[in-house]
Amino acid sequence: MWALVSWVAVMAGLVAGTQCPDGQRCPEACCLDPGGAGYSCCSHVPDKWPPTLSRRLGRPCQVGAHCTHGASCVLTVSGTSSCCPFPEAVSCADGRHCCPRGFHCSADGRACFRAAANNSLGAVQCPGSQFQCPDSSTCCVMLDGSWGCCPMPEAVCCEDHIHCCPEGFKCHTEKGTCELGPRQVPWMEKVPAPVSVPEPPAWRSGVPCDHLASCPVFSTCCQLASGQWGCCPVPAAVCCQDHQHCCPQGHTCTAEGRCRRQNETVAGLQKTPARQASLSHPRDIGCDQHTSCPVGQTCCPSLGGGWACCQLPHAVCCEDRQHCCPAGYTCNVKARSCEKEVEAAHAAAALLLPGPREGVRDVACGQGRFCHDNQTCCRDRQGGWACCPYPQGSCCADRQHCCPAGFHCKAKGTKCVRWGNLRWDAPPRELAPQQLL
Repeated sequence: MWALVSWVAVMAGLVAGTQCPDGQRCPEACCLDPGGAGYSCCSHVPDKWPPTLSRRLGRPCQVGAHCTHGASCVLTVSGTSSCCPFPEAVSCADGRHCCPRGFHCSADGRACFRAAANNSLGAVQCPGSQFQCPDSSTCCVMLDGSWGCCPMPEAVCCEDHIHCCPEGFKCHTEKGTCELGPRQVPWMEKVPAPVSVPEPPAWRSGVPCDHLASCPVFSTCCQLASGQWGCCPVPAAVCCQDHQHCCPQGHTCTAEGRCRRQNETVAGLQKTPARQASLSHPRDIGCDQHTSCPVGQTCCPSLGGGWACCQLPHAVCCEDRQHCCPAGYTCNVKARSCEKEVEAAHAAAALLLPGPREGVRDVACGQGRFCHDNQTCCRDRQGGWACCPYPQGSCCADRQHCCPAGFHCKAKGTKCVRWGNLRWDAPPRELAPQQLL
């Protein structure tokens, strides 16, 4: 579940380098005082750092702002951002701790361990060298076979080829969570990896809003009240109609500038202005000898007989000459959508289970039958009730099988497939097809 938190607990202990988190400089290293009130200079830090207890510090922030001097705003696994008292930091898997750049978090997030000396601090190169992900992220294969980026270092790529979990956690596809023993955290959705090209910087290290503006990686482009582009500090965010706020994925905006999900209401996120790029670039993509589109976009024929730019790389140009779809999709002009059929991670549909008459009664089916929580009631072949092991599952017509939410039954109920339809009028948080420029 997405949740905005008002604190972040930070690893307390030795901090290598010449500058302490409080801003003072030391000749060799600085150490946290025993009382935890400040830092003082100490001798050289040993190669093996002892684990130390953490303390809870920090507050919610927006990327690049609202943190004190010497601190940084880091994105947590829950999709929110909090202040970490290190100038450059990485968020730990538990969403409450952080470590200095160049270090790895322990499994419980309470200690930091120095990374190997040969670790690169640049972009993460995906296998094949065609795609790359930002530093502190992980390459994972997407549904269409391309590479995607999970916004966590050394993450676990889930079998559904859509989500990922923090290091050390296991994907629980039925619950949509990441689990480590009794602990559960929401899983993250991957974003497509950009093609590995040296320029322009806005495309290499951020999210392009159009051919001029871009936002930092793992953020979302939203329009401001001025008509210019702004950046929401979470990926796949919902842009609010007031053009001032945005909400994490899965939330809805309220008139008061807050975010609501079911019975939970949290403060809305403030957008920041997007970066502006130059009007042209030598690596622009040439449509013909007179026309070109910015790198990362696709040339498409326009209604006027000339060329237009689709704001997606390797896109499919629709026959109406007004829209385009992401690579791997097909245009359905009549339905005003982009369509793509992809196989589910669960190739075989789940068999329905008998519904008990007594015992745990979390989901009432009717006729005195119940299913457990995180299950779905489906009619069986005898006209009674059975339990699908997926929450909000889809009951197959054979009355013997069911599929996960978002999938439909195929091959007479023995296979689940997912239609990746993208409506042309989809909200900005979805991967909607683009209007040609």
